[in-house]
Amino acid sequence: MKFRNRVLAGLVLVVIASLAMTVGSSAAPKNVIRLAHDQTSDPYDPCHSFAVVFKSYVENATEGAYTVEIHPSSVLGKERERLELTKAGAIQVNLASIGGLSQLYQPAILLNTPFMYNSDRVVAAVLESDFVKQLFADMEKKTGLVSTCVFEIGGLSCLTNNIRPIRKPADMKGIKFRAMDDSQVAMFKALGANAVPIAWSETYTSLQTGVVQGQVNPVSILLNSNIYEVQKYATISRTILGGHWVVVNAQWYKKLPADVRKIVDDAFYYSKLAAAGVTQVVQATGFQALKDLGMQVTPLDDAGYQEFRRLGRTAVLDWSKAKMDPALVDRFVSTVDAIEKRVEGK
Repeated sequence: MKFRNRVLAGLVLVVIASLAMTVGSSAAPKNVIRLAHDQTSDPYDPCHSFAVVFKSYVENATEGAYTVEIHPSSVLGKERERLELTKAGAIQVNLASIGGLSQLYQPAILLNTPFMYNSDRVVAAVLESDFVKQLFADMEKKTGLVSTCVFEIGGLSCLTNNIRPIRKPADMKGIKFRAMDDSQVAMFKALGANAVPIAWSETYTSLQTGVVQGQVNPVSILLNSNIYEVQKYATISRTILGGHWVVVNAQWYKKLPADVRKIVDDAFYYSKLAAAGVTQVVQATGFQALKDLGMQVTPLDDAGYQEFRRLGRTAVLDWSKAKMDPALVDRFVSTVDAIEKRVEGK
């Protein structure tokens, strides 16, 4: 662990130095905002659409006084590395996966509780809730990183695999899935499957070579990251929130002139709207696209969903209570239940 930390610290210093040299060159704009994320540069990828709208709004509203550089596809480092670079100030804006952020701030993983949200309307309301705002404040206090929003990147995620169509938990038995984190390991175990924690950057190859046989992600990622090339079956299972958490360097953000910070905040707002809109377009067209590309797509009926929810959600909530304050977990569940009742009348 000490060796890993030294390597990571060295990487941070190297990247900071190289970026500083770029900023110092005569051709570089004076005010550069580096935005990094882990998804592709396809403008119809909701994550990249967030970045593109942010760049356009900031540059136009500041009349070119600020320039936004977009660094997609983890080119500035994997999840933990990008978070460390954001803390160090080499990256100003980082679009982090919720699972990746949980490595640094564990309560973030609550938003990824499986089978937690009945619909996208519930998701949208939860992401604007006081509970999430309280997480933002707590995370800044504990990590020094400022949170501005959580946005959707393709809707509630699908289960995919190479073994068989999945309609009920019994169909999961014996399939080895890629897990993003320990909470997903707990979920897959409760559903009768096996799981191996694998970094996102290694997922495609792991599926291709048979290290794992399945994974879970929203339809946007199945398409834009070519997961359909290495998976045969997809289930519209509404498993886990497909979302990214926007974190920014606190020192940079708080030192922005008031008028520029207002522009940056507005840019985050419009970018979140854009990602939500692209998410709906991708969901409306994506499942047919997967079929056209050769995948067998199976909708999960309500009875099947409730069985998955009973097993998967319960297991991960129990896991969460063992890892963090049980009162926080209960507050999250109460928040979602109240929102679900309000927006869906259930």
